[in-house]
Amino acid sequence: MQIYNIKLKNNIILGSSKYPSPNIFLKCVKNIKTEMITVALRKIGDKPEKFYKTLAKTNCKILPNTAGCFNVKEAVNTALMCRDIFETDFIKLEVIENEKNLAPSVKGTIKASETLIKLGFKVLPYATDDLKFAKRLVEVGCKVVMPWGSPIGTGQGLVNIKKLKLIRKSLPDTTLIIDAGIGRVSHACQVIELGYDGILLNSAVALSKNPPKFAESIYNGVNSTIESIKAGPISVSKKAIASTSSKGIPFRK
Repeated sequence: MQIYNIKLKNNIILGSSKYPSPNIFLKCVKNIKTEMITVALRKIGDKPEKFYKTLAKTNCKILPNTAGCFNVKEAVNTALMCRDIFETDFIKLEVIENEKNLAPSVKGTIKASETLIKLGFKVLPYATDDLKFAKRLVEVGCKVVMPWGSPIGTGQGLVNIKKLKLIRKSLPDTTLIIDAGIGRVSHACQVIELGYDGILLNSAVALSKNPPKFAESIYNGVNSTIESIKAGPISVSKKAIASTSSKGIPFRK
């Protein structure tokens, strides 16, 4: 998966919050074989040193994010702090419009993306499944766009398949990652089948009854889907096609 100037072998990005314990988090990182972890600066907690030590044990690239920001100024300032703390120009941008469904602000996300790109950031913006929104983010310079499958933490999966297909078709040269809404292994497989480059998930793993096992299942499901695509699935047909030839059947010409 191409993320600006870096190439990841694994196309799953894992969030770092809500896990029952640091050890369980580390097991999930190992089982899902992720190479990139997203970290919310505002949600690190009151023991940052311990959390940073846990992050260091993962040996993963850190993708800081601006979760919890509700306007452009907050998001830009948080991104600047993230760059200083984590020594990276990569930023997962979230500018939230409201607390009801945690939907991203269209105007705020576009404006913040434009500002951060001018400041030298490599922006990965969280967006809805609206094509115009995604296109504007690309126009201001985002090489990665992250539409939601459904609202954050809902586990509803991909609720607007047609819209997500249209985004993929319309932005063939943009790295597209589904961010938010994944709740089942099947949802993650759908993402790959739609031709998206990757998946970012957190709650689906962290809040499952057995996070390490669920992480392993996500990894296996996604990679099995990739292999099945390489194997060449049959074409979709609106008309039924018999799997057995009618040749030689008695009383038929």
